Amino acid sequence: RKARPVEDPGIALTLDRKGRIEIRSEIAGPIILKYSDGSSETIEVPGIVPAREITGPWNVRFAPGGGAPETAVFDKLVSWSGHPDKGIAYYSGEATYTKTFPLAADELGGGQRIMIDLGDVQVMAEVKLNGKDLGILWKPPYRVDATAAVRAGDNALEVRVANLAINRQIGDEFLPEDSDRNPDGTLKAWPDWLLAGKPSPSGRFTFTSWRLWSKNDKLQPSGLLGPVILTAAVVQTVKK
Repeated sequence: RKARPVEDPGIALTLDRKGRIEIRSEIAGPIILKYSDGSSETIEVPGIVPAREITGPWNVRFAPGGGAPETAVFDKLVSWSGHPDKGIAYYSGEATYTKTFPLAADELGGGQRIMIDLGDVQVMAEVKLNGKDLGILWKPPYRVDATAAVRAGDNALEVRVANLAINRQIGDEFLPEDSDRNPDGTLKAWPDWLLAGKPSPSGRFTFTSWRLWSKNDKLQPSGLLGPVILTAAVVQTVKK
């Protein structure tokens, strides 16, 4: 027998290693499964701890050498491209968000699985909780199972995010030229400073053989945009 698709985003059906149907639900109450042979059964999901947002402030560490300050505090999650500090707005590279949030012991019981949903991420993220690596996320949904790492009391969340190189290249176009170029942005000759392994004399952070971006181009959304939501789910195996 095959179960029909579930349309509610708070409920997911999967198969375990033995081919049995598993239900992961973030919603308490009855779930009715209808099978292709016309039969049905009801699964009762017990009470689930309500979802809650992990809000700011967030401490953010930027990698050195990219033009951004070493550390910054984000009162709320916003794109780097909209930050008033131009070093952050034009930054391309990695940045690490850290936040400590509390969790009561009664929020961990009942066989619930604790999930961390990062919301919107531009463009990739690595998640750690209490020092335990929870994996790398590179496409939606940006969600990880934190059950094995979460604990009662304070929990230390670390999210390392990497964006694209576009914004730093756009920001560099506000700086003086450092190489001989054709009108279309292509390189005429490799500059001596580059061949000598030295930094750009004009202070540019990036170098490309073909400049595809101008200072008038729109900056791309970057960073952890959220909202970061802590959710609980119950996983049950269908007996039939």
